[in-house]
Amino acid sequence: TLAAARKAAVEARIRAARGEDPADVPRQQHQELVDNSCNTFAKVRDDFLTKYRGRQNRHPAPRTLAEIKRVLTSELFNGWKDRPLVEVTRRNVLDVLDVLVDRGAEVMANRTLAYLSMLFAWALDRNIIKADPTDSIKKPGAETSRARVLSPLELRTIWLSTETGQGDLFEGIVKILILSGQRRNEVAGMRWSEINGEIWHLPGERTKNHLPHLVPLSAPVLAILAKRRNEQQALGLNVDLVFTSYNPDFKRYKHSATPRHFSGWSKSKSRLDERAMIESWTLHDLRRTMATLMAEKLQITPHIIEAIINHVSGTKAGVAGTYNRALYLDERKKTLNTWADYVLRIIHCEDADLLINQ
Repeated sequence: TLAAARKAAVEARIRAARGEDPADVPRQQHQELVDNSCNTFAKVRDDFLTKYRGRQNRHPAPRTLAEIKRVLTSELFNGWKDRPLVEVTRRNVLDVLDVLVDRGAEVMANRTLAYLSMLFAWALDRNIIKADPTDSIKKPGAETSRARVLSPLELRTIWLSTETGQGDLFEGIVKILILSGQRRNEVAGMRWSEINGEIWHLPGERTKNHLPHLVPLSAPVLAILAKRRNEQQALGLNVDLVFTSYNPDFKRYKHSATPRHFSGWSKSKSRLDERAMIESWTLHDLRRTMATLMAEKLQITPHIIEAIINHVSGTKAGVAGTYNRALYLDERKKTLNTWADYVLRIIHCEDADLLINQ
């Protein structure tokens, strides 16, 4: 058009005045088109999943990365695969989010927006795109923080429902989750080499906040571990993982590089739910329940509870957390022993009315 020709002429004069060749403009524009056509959504997404680093310049945890990949490779983005990333618009993003909201998957819509924002921010930082189409888009779905705290009666029911008499790995894991308050993957990935006497040394690469963590082990936990050790010896398992059924002598494992820790969460939790018949609870609720009951029933101070669950917030966040590096190991050991006594008292109490006041 005439307007475009005038604009190009002005740009050519400016480049000529700077001693640059005006003919470079079409070449640069052509190269930009080539680069854009190469940087499709699928290609940039795959590069992002391989190279992205988050807080403290760390790769996301494997479970988080798997979830991001699952969302960004879903059928919702089939029409985006071969599209240059620069051509993905705000309207395109909103259309995807609208599909999820219409399905009633409002939390998933929020997660999808978050992962798309991570992807486009990464691409923007690498000059693959010049604008982020997710910028200023508000969360499309309603979402509330989960605050489920199990009652002592529910805690007792879950404990007893794990006892199937079949030597299930899940039984020991759930009981240690109740007694220790640690995260499920930390417990499932427990190694014998991490246990020194009555202390479990969790390395930073296995904790959510990447900080090494010491967990004093109460007598019931040590009993569970002793039972597990005997089970492994009886089966001839000579492995470092505590919760694994891997046996290097079995022929079906001869091509396996390394043993794997327990991972059958969904099926095991479903079977436990059928036995316990407790409405709407998750394994993470066990951690929240321990922290809450410690405060409410045992009058444990917040900084000791946070030290036990390796949670940096409240009393240990910010500047205070930077300078307050006290381990409180003796206090944590005493508290976890007190908590174990409390749990066992609940387990052995058969009076429902008395349990309410425990």
